[in-house]
Amino acid sequence: MRQLIDVLLLIGFIETMVFLLYAIRYFIFSFIILKTRSPSTNNFSELSKNSDAFITILLPTYNEQNVIDRLLTACTSFDFPNYEVILIDDSIDESMKTIIKWKNHPRLKIIHRTSRDGWKGGALNIGLTHVNPRSTHSLILDADFVPPKSLLQRFLTRFTDDQIVVVQGYQVHDLNAEENWITKGVRVMFSVTNMIEMNAKNKLKLLLPITGSVYMIRTELLKKLRFDKSITEDWSLTLKLYMAGYKVIYDPTLTASAECSNTLLKFFRQNARWAEGHTRNFRKHFWEILKNKCLSVREKLEFLFLGSLYLNTILVVTTTIGGILVLGSDPNLTYSLNLTPTILGIFFTILGILSVVFADIVALKSERCLSDLSKIPYSLILGYITTPITAYYSLKGLLSDKGHFHRTYKTGKITKPSILSYLRELFRSKFSPHKLQTDRSPLTL
Repeated sequence: MRQLIDVLLLIGFIETMVFLLYAIRYFIFSFIILKTRSPSTNNFSELSKNSDAFITILLPTYNEQNVIDRLLTACTSFDFPNYEVILIDDSIDESMKTIIKWKNHPRLKIIHRTSRDGWKGGALNIGLTHVNPRSTHSLILDADFVPPKSLLQRFLTRFTDDQIVVVQGYQVHDLNAEENWITKGVRVMFSVTNMIEMNAKNKLKLLLPITGSVYMIRTELLKKLRFDKSITEDWSLTLKLYMAGYKVIYDPTLTASAECSNTLLKFFRQNARWAEGHTRNFRKHFWEILKNKCLSVREKLEFLFLGSLYLNTILVVTTTIGGILVLGSDPNLTYSLNLTPTILGIFFTILGILSVVFADIVALKSERCLSDLSKIPYSLILGYITTPITAYYSLKGLLSDKGHFHRTYKTGKITKPSILSYLRELFRSKFSPHKLQTDRSPLTL
């Protein structure tokens, strides 16, 4: 028993140091954003609509009956003249009945796969074989996103020279943020990820991950690198980009609204996929990244931090379960709170929680959404209860090469009035035959 306690104390000490590093990181990132003037969504240089740029929009979908109509409506309504939309659909539900109504749209190419080979990455690779020869840039969007009309032009303004090859935008998960306590918590979690972590890393020139959607990349480069058959194809592509000497730029003003997971099962499955795929790619590319001469020291350190992000939950679960077993095996066991390790552990744990709360507040302030402060406890609860899930699946990613892409089911529900108004305007303005689709509006309140 004494040996078990010693092991748990060692693991607990390591976890305490990790908590301290997390806390310091959150505080530093938050203060950097506090000192930075909030970017204006209107502050961008005008791009001539006669630009030689031609944009390909890639839309990989699978059983998205609830959102496919609004997705195609929004993606064929951009105010930039030179673009095409390629829909790569793997559906086995009723989605094709809706998609087929769009078959004659001049901007849209529809590709239907009979298998999910390679999942999202495999679908995107198929889409790349059908791009227009004129294509200079590609924009990737997931099915639940509602991009604004100006998004293409705004993205292009960031490609100011040949050194800029990929720009990541902000996935604002706010379509159904008011639906329940889960969506409220998810909304805050994504706000911190994008407004604090991504934003600060961009300013510090750290390794920045592509986050799966709302990013634009030069088409020729994407054709060259292509996507891996991974359940986290975005993280895999990120590592390939950095190993080839390219960098990712982040701009929080390039926004598109998306749907929040509205049940615990959806939230758990989403985080499980991220934890498993993220850790698997970290293991696969570990030595390649550390030996690669294209990455700076700070980028390699950030890779180590990002790669072990989910693995840290294994330590949390191990110390928790181990402590319960030890206490349960010996009811007479006393554990004095006067012990220095215990006091330090409690202090750093509290410090870690406070750093997250502080980051939440700064993130919401940066978005001018301080009215959402009451949602912060929900994000903390979600982070806590999902820990065992991420621990298990990160361990699976560490030990196994096999995974499965569990897509997140979309309901199409919208609680944000401005997005409802925007979509209704789009549907009203659509000419025949698509105008008829407004009679069965995909919007639900």
